[in-house]
Amino acid sequence: MSIKEPPAFIIRIAKPRYVLLLLLLFVVFSGGIMPSMEADIKALSGGVGVIDLELFYWPEKVKVMLDAYGEEGRHLYLIAQWTVDLVFPVIAGLFFATALVALQSRRWWWIGLWITLADWMENVWVTWLLLDEKGFSVPIALLSCLFTVLKWSGIFAGNLIMLWSLLQHFRKKKRQMAEA
Repeated sequence: MSIKEPPAFIIRIAKPRYVLLLLLLFVVFSGGIMPSMEADIKALSGGVGVIDLELFYWPEKVKVMLDAYGEEGRHLYLIAQWTVDLVFPVIAGLFFATALVALQSRRWWWIGLWITLADWMENVWVTWLLLDEKGFSVPIALLSCLFTVLKWSGIFAGNLIMLWSLLQHFRKKKRQMAEA
């Protein structure tokens, strides 16, 4: 198997109904479930958001955020990390991979895998930070940030390629209609 060619199961589920189902799940998670978890953490931390939703951060900011969470906020954050944020990267990754294949951009299917793996690795390093009761590790905070940036850059790239593919599709349809 080449990275340029999507796995057979991605090709099988890259049908409009499955892509739309994955889009619906993506919207429900990113627009409802995840913000609800963030609101609960914010309520316990005096309005401090979650590390995962930052686009970029320095270790100093992470330290301030961790201190604001307190024990109860850290506990809730850990629960979110290993329930909702364990499942969401799979949904996001499958949505991007199947949408890209369905939009005739199948050589970019691996962006979905990139998003999933980067998000999971981000979760590992954020978990380390949340559980670190002995102190604060700058290298771990930097690793967390690296995977956060990789996750968001994958989402950005996937959206750009999907938008480009949609534009190409509509241009082709417009040309076909003009020729008919």
